[in-house]
Amino acid sequence: MFSRILAIFAIPALAALLLFVLLGAFAWWPFYLLALPAAGLAVWLMMRRSDSSLQSKLGARQLGAKEGERILNTVENLCLTSGIDQPDVMVIDTPACNLIALSGQNNVLIATTGLLESLDIMEMEGVVAHGLTKLSSGSVHYETLAASAKPFITGAQQDMARRWGTGDAGVLAFDISGVGLTRYPPGLRSALERIDGQSTDIDGADSLGAALLIPPAAQRVPLDHRIEVLWEL
Repeated sequence: MFSRILAIFAIPALAALLLFVLLGAFAWWPFYLLALPAAGLAVWLMMRRSDSSLQSKLGARQLGAKEGERILNTVENLCLTSGIDQPDVMVIDTPACNLIALSGQNNVLIATTGLLESLDIMEMEGVVAHGLTKLSSGSVHYETLAASAKPFITGAQQDMARRWGTGDAGVLAFDISGVGLTRYPPGLRSALERIDGQSTDIDGADSLGAALLIPPAAQRVPLDHRIEVLWEL
């Protein structure tokens, strides 16, 4: 696991290592001894900031008890019945209809106000279950870290993070596992039908891939195909 995290944060780690090597060569030789600790510290700081940096980038805020009553109750009930650790729940003020599952230092579900306003209680249960299965499996951990470090990583590193996490199965696998959690396929199916045709794009979320209920267009499995699969369950 640590080797994968190091691979994601390789550029800032190497930058810190090189800086202290140069300081040791041209300023004061004991800096050589601090090169490896400095690289490790760079990785640790990037990990520590992964949650806050992404939440800030996405414009996420804490969800009020009244405005988020339905989703908060849904998360609590599903976690109690499934034994999944309860994540934090946040919201993004946008008419786009989407849900994000982030797993950096902590697990967080981030809903959009468009999603909260559009879905009924059974549909909400379906999309929350979809998000919880991503968090409980740890599948979005590496994608979350890679997204938080986007200015410092390459496209190849992002692809590695995706393969280590959600892989090629992506959202279809989470649709199926989410339905396994609720045992009610019509809930998620109806939610996807309601979302179909609405805006789902969230500013700053392009690099999150399958961490999104509805991924960016370039990575998206057509909603009609996802709905068709759910009809067969």
